[in-house]
Amino acid sequence: MGFRSVSRLPSRRASWFVVASLILLAGCAGTDTAPSGPTAGFNWRQFQGATLRVLLTNTPWQGAIAKYIPEFTELTGIRVKVEVLSQDQLWKTLETDLRTPGWVDVFAVIPNLDGLHYMNAGYTRSVNEYLRNPRLTPGTYSWEDFFPKFREAMQVRGAILGPPVMAENMALLYRKDVFSRYQVGVPRTLDELEAAARFLHKKAMSPQGASGVGLVSRGQGAAATALYASLLHSFGGTWLDGRGRPALDGPQSLEALQWMSRVFGQSAPPDISRFGWQEASALFLDGRAAMYIEGSSIYPLIEDSKSRVADRVGYAQFPSGPAGFGATVAVRGLAIAKQSAAPEAAWLFMQWASGPEMVRKALMHGVLVARESTWKDRVARGEVPSDLAESLQQAGRTGRVDWLPPLVAVTSAREVVGRVITAALQGGNIREAADHANRELEEIISKTERPSTTTPR
Repeated sequence: MGFRSVSRLPSRRASWFVVASLILLAGCAGTDTAPSGPTAGFNWRQFQGATLRVLLTNTPWQGAIAKYIPEFTELTGIRVKVEVLSQDQLWKTLETDLRTPGWVDVFAVIPNLDGLHYMNAGYTRSVNEYLRNPRLTPGTYSWEDFFPKFREAMQVRGAILGPPVMAENMALLYRKDVFSRYQVGVPRTLDELEAAARFLHKKAMSPQGASGVGLVSRGQGAAATALYASLLHSFGGTWLDGRGRPALDGPQSLEALQWMSRVFGQSAPPDISRFGWQEASALFLDGRAAMYIEGSSIYPLIEDSKSRVADRVGYAQFPSGPAGFGATVAVRGLAIAKQSAAPEAAWLFMQWASGPEMVRKALMHGVLVARESTWKDRVARGEVPSDLAESLQQAGRTGRVDWLPPLVAVTSAREVVGRVITAALQGGNIREAADHANRELEEIISKTERPSTTTPR
């Protein structure tokens, strides 16, 4: 469930799928409007005259709030200089600029992907104390209004990096018309998913009546890590054992890998191990798959009016396993640079950007947001399919935040995990591949998983 850059999408609505998330209840009741407006008695102008440099990535959330930033300056007297970069550009820029005092104030983070690295290097400033300080945070900001798992996803070693601004969950997308035609129930468990995929495989399902596959998803090595993670948690496994050692060769991990090998081997395209999100979504959009496992942020592309499956897709929770609900969730959020010259002013900006009023505006633009109260707003949530909204909210309460190994060297670790996934999907020796990968992870941990002793310049 990574957040991946996407370009050349076919419509304005689909353009909101600029980033494929990694990065993911009961919304039928509630009020019609969300709280809005400045908080009475709170001094929004206590840092007037400050200037903030804010580094963001080109995401649906950034696009939704960009035009409102002058309102923040009018409210607070704080100037904001926003730079919008690609994800790779942001990471490259931060590696140098976060070392310079006063050079960065606020920046975008994907905590499970880069948060531990930034904290380990001493680049971030915790907002725990800010949240408890009434001078800086009015009670109406309501940190508890963010779903608990999305709050948890913004924490690294107990330190809260900042607020989540986008969220998604690992979801099961399915063809409502195909399920109705063949009288198949929506899978609630992994056993039911396997049975449905096997039954629907090679059944007629395209608009032209051609047959399709029972199930599709990402299978291309590291790109499939979040799917593996959801299965791992569903079977009761963890990335690391109680002593911090990798558990890739543990019994629950082997069960998850065997499930992938068996189910995708029976009911997915034969070259599934080569599929990234582009190949998987193309097959599903063409009407040639009954089910698709993907991060929920894919939905604008699925719902696009040019899609062959538009208005035919249902959204459900990732099915539970023997250990219960294991679906992963991912968030994007904001963090304050450790060496910011105006960290308290930076917190006011982050608080404004993630407050109820701005979150409501983001949801009205179709952004999957992390505040519970906002999803109760009937008008604001109208852009998002109701079953997807329900799935996201449930995941926000019960999902798993560790969709990647919780390591500083997460990119290297992800590549190691990806090689085991490839072996499983290509019919290789799973235990042998897992044993070898576990040794590789142990070596990575021994070299990289120590707090940095380097003080940022």
